[in-house]
Amino acid sequence: MLRQKCTRTKGVVFDFLPFDFIGGIMGRKTSTIPKASVARILIKAGAKRVSEGGVAAFTEVLTDIAVKISSKASDIAKHAGRKTVHEGDVRLASK
Repeated sequence: MLRQKCTRTKGVVFDFLPFDFIGGIMGRKTSTIPKASVARILIKAGAKRVSEGGVAAFTEVLTDIAVKISSKASDIAKHAGRKTVHEGDVRLASK
């Protein structure tokens, strides 16, 4: 399996697979949330290094939470007679 190593600031090393899309060379699923952004969140939280598996697991958890909040926000907008989800809907759904 080919891997690309990308060195970021503060000596942190990320290990990502190339062609990470549906039907790609590796045949992996696409993530809605970019891996680099997830890795940055983990680093800001205090992690010195982040593994590919850690990023994948955290991405999966974040995606599940985001889908639940999105569904609740959509229901709130529908209940209010709107098709558009507003900021207040998202904030209320996240509580």
